[in-house]
Amino acid sequence: MNLMKIMPAALLLSLSLGVYAQDEETQIEATEEEAPEVFVPSTPTEKKFFHRVQVGFIGTNAKYTNHNVERQARVPQSEKYFLKGVSLGWMGDLQLTKKFPLYFEIGTNLSFLSGKDSRNETTRYTLGSGVSTDYATRVQAFTLQIPINLSYQFRNVANVDGLTLAPFIGPYIRFNIIAKRKQTKTETVYDNYDANGNDVIQQVNVTSETRSLMKDNLKNDDGWMEGRKHVGKLVQVGAQVGVNAFYKHYSFGIAYLHDFTPFAKHSSPLGITSKETDQGGHIPMSGTGCDMKISTRHNFAITVGYVF
Repeated sequence: MNLMKIMPAALLLSLSLGVYAQDEETQIEATEEEAPEVFVPSTPTEKKFFHRVQVGFIGTNAKYTNHNVERQARVPQSEKYFLKGVSLGWMGDLQLTKKFPLYFEIGTNLSFLSGKDSRNETTRYTLGSGVSTDYATRVQAFTLQIPINLSYQFRNVANVDGLTLAPFIGPYIRFNIIAKRKQTKTETVYDNYDANGNDVIQQVNVTSETRSLMKDNLKNDDGWMEGRKHVGKLVQVGAQVGVNAFYKHYSFGIAYLHDFTPFAKHSSPLGITSKETDQGGHIPMSGTGCDMKISTRHNFAITVGYVF
């Protein structure tokens, strides 16, 4: 009798446990289907923040111009330089939005540049005598640049897994730490001609001097030109545009940089030529000054880096 009572209860308990187990399995499957996928970046550039170290080749078209037509002979009308050099830098990239690979870039670049210019001035007198002067000038600069860019990533370009192209644009600040100009002057003095009509060299004089472009010659016995106020700017600002290519842990970039401010600019109607006054003194003559500018407007950079 007791067995007959226990059997129906046990049957009902087993059925209820089976229904509960089936319902729990259904809930687990539903939970697994509804769980969001966890994004695992396959390359460093897919992270919310990544950074890189890079080296590069840089070039700058630098030009000195003096537009005063009545300038002194020792103030050249123009000098042109193609400054080239190397850079070492760090860049950090921070993703700005969750939906789009839009990044904020900031970094630092240390650069060393060097370039040269040459010209000749020849004066001939009677009977073939005269003076020929060759000027060889070299400019060197050491700068620190801080770029601030916006960058957008196009990933898996051309269906290549891990290949990313990231165009960028933004302003930059450049600090001119060192800028100097060394000029070597070779003066050849001719004295008449020989029997064959060739020049006879009487003597050759070679002199050189190095001046800082960051100092005022009027105060520090230095500067671009003697007696001129040509002080280079410590800070220049500009903007750049370019593109970076990322593949696995490597980056390759190219950029064009445009300076908004010149390296130096000065205008003065009074120069180093003076005339004697009736009282026996001397005053500067008008029209012998300068209207000069040193521009570094067009720049470009090619970089190679390693991404973390």
